[in-house]
Amino acid sequence: MNKLLITSFLLVTALPIHVAFAQVETEQRAAPNVNVLDAATWKQVDTSVQRGLAWLISQQKADGSFETIEFGQPGVTAFCLMAFLAQGESPVDGQYQQQLSKAIDYIAAQQQPNGLIATSAPHGVPIPRQLNRHLMGQTAVYNHAISALALTEAYGQCDPNQAKKLMPVIEKAIATTLEMQRWGGKRKHDVGGWRYLDVRHVGEDSDLSLTGWQLMFLRSARNAGFDPPEESIIAAVSYVENCFFNQQNRRVHGYLVNRPTACTRAMAGAGVLALAHAGKHDSKEALSSGDWILKHDFSDYNNDTPPYGCKWLRDRYHYGAVLCTQAMFQLGGKYWDQFFPTLVDELLAHQNADGSWPPERRENNYGNCYSTSLSILSLSVPNQMLPIFQR
Repeated sequence: MNKLLITSFLLVTALPIHVAFAQVETEQRAAPNVNVLDAATWKQVDTSVQRGLAWLISQQKADGSFETIEFGQPGVTAFCLMAFLAQGESPVDGQYQQQLSKAIDYIAAQQQPNGLIATSAPHGVPIPRQLNRHLMGQTAVYNHAISALALTEAYGQCDPNQAKKLMPVIEKAIATTLEMQRWGGKRKHDVGGWRYLDVRHVGEDSDLSLTGWQLMFLRSARNAGFDPPEESIIAAVSYVENCFFNQQNRRVHGYLVNRPTACTRAMAGAGVLALAHAGKHDSKEALSSGDWILKHDFSDYNNDTPPYGCKWLRDRYHYGAVLCTQAMFQLGGKYWDQFFPTLVDELLAHQNADGSWPPERRENNYGNCYSTSLSILSLSVPNQMLPIFQR
């Protein structure tokens, strides 16, 4: 992180989004346009985000977790934590410091003996004490990657005692992530990626969705001073590149390597982000996925039926929004200018009176904390307060 970004990270916490954005923008080459929204709309965004944070904090439980189903923990709590961090809130000062410190402790306490950070596995399958690729479950692996990412993003902001407790948790989480990446028996095109596997799901050995979060975690860990091997990150990026479809009407990143119809906005965004983490911001694949996102914008609030030819995947609006917003900020230029105002209009128009956003239509069982935290993360992108998403 350069000097100006560090200064912004430490000092801009009380400033509105557009002011923080302007300070960071001066240090970036061809940074996204600060005037993408007018002053009145920026003010609306600031007000909306603060209402969302106030609602979220009202949903926190005594143990530090945020309301959701058991299978969503601690991933949903991790998204909520990052929503506050993305607004410059801190576990060591500010109005929410005690609540955020408790959320961090809760996430860390969910680590299992095998290193996986997950509260439970779905379908009645207990999380095994030793890693077993066929008993991991879908949500357990997502919870691990997203929760580990939140801990590494918070690590540098914790007080020394809390940071000391987090260090072995993060180190064990890294080892677990690497073990899952290296499981043998993968087909050549799946090497380097990650996949949830349980007794019901067999076949493909990697997917872009889970690989994107695990890659973000490893990159974030390196940013925080840990030392995951560079070859693991390179292998993950190589897998992401294999997920790009180069067909006449579909030049975009997809969910699986051999499924050209398996494309969603979330996967296009995940592909762009992964390439950005590898320093390939302006690659033809990243730009092509960015063009595809522009053609399939977010003007269809909370619609889970993709209009772009996907035969079996369903879209996840808020989940896709947070990935695509980060991706389009990385691309900048026309991608940011054309994308962000449309999303802002939709999110502002559909925020509930209490400050929350409606549950994800596809995954409504995860509740409003899930959709609200993702909406806040999307609106907070210009702050550039989370190191993993900085341009």
